[in-house]
Amino acid sequence: MNQLERDFMEEKLKAEELLHKINRELNQVKPDDAKVKVSSKGKSLQLYIRETKEDGANGRYMSLAEKDRAVNIVRGEYYGNLKETLENKLKFYEKGMKFLHKTKLSEVYRKLGKGKQKLVDPIELSDEQYRALWEQCEYEGKVFDEYAAEIYTERGERVRSKSEKILADKLYRENIAYRYEYPLKISNSVVVYPDFTILDEIKRRNIIFEHFGMMDNAEYANNAISKMQMYAREGYVLGDNLFVTMETSARPLDSRMLEGIVELIKGEWNVE
Repeated sequence: MNQLERDFMEEKLKAEELLHKINRELNQVKPDDAKVKVSSKGKSLQLYIRETKEDGANGRYMSLAEKDRAVNIVRGEYYGNLKETLENKLKFYEKGMKFLHKTKLSEVYRKLGKGKQKLVDPIELSDEQYRALWEQCEYEGKVFDEYAAEIYTERGERVRSKSEKILADKLYRENIAYRYEYPLKISNSVVVYPDFTILDEIKRRNIIFEHFGMMDNAEYANNAISKMQMYAREGYVLGDNLFVTMETSARPLDSRMLEGIVELIKGEWNVE
């Protein structure tokens, strides 16, 4: 699902939620076929009701005691119009999503067949092709100290701590494409090495995932805060394209926090 399809789905879900709310409101409205006209003069309102043709074009004047009836009629008119509008919007979103699904440029390439695909390059890569190219990227990560502990992930790469192994293995098992300590050049030409760079498969952008493992160390914590401030200056927003886990010696990595982050990341991609 591409970004446009995802936007359509989000708007469709919003419309469905509003429609559900409006139907609840309509159930509270008493049936009344009369029409209400409201004349506003300053803070005062004059209400007129037209129940039959004999009431004339403007209808008859409503007394203050009839205000509740006027409110009921106007609520019914308002929510009824909202319901009709939202139902039309839902039809539009459903048709639009079907159209977008049928007209993907990557589908045109796929339908050529494997033989013809060897004779021409695709104009637009499919999500699978884009991910494959992203994962094939070769890069030089941060150098390990000579006497650093050798800790390896299920994917066979070396990491710096047991917590990073837990994080890497979780991403690997969840089939989330990532790079470990992929170099990131920031605006002042300084290169930093985020713990994990994750592929956002919908928006085709990189997400930073940092783990701060010694937050009870004052110097380490200050450096972690400086790094977060640097990411903020570079346009990274926590919970959007930046995720963070942390721990201290007394508070180890919380598996529930990790599960929540993974669900947030995958939830962005798995809208059907």
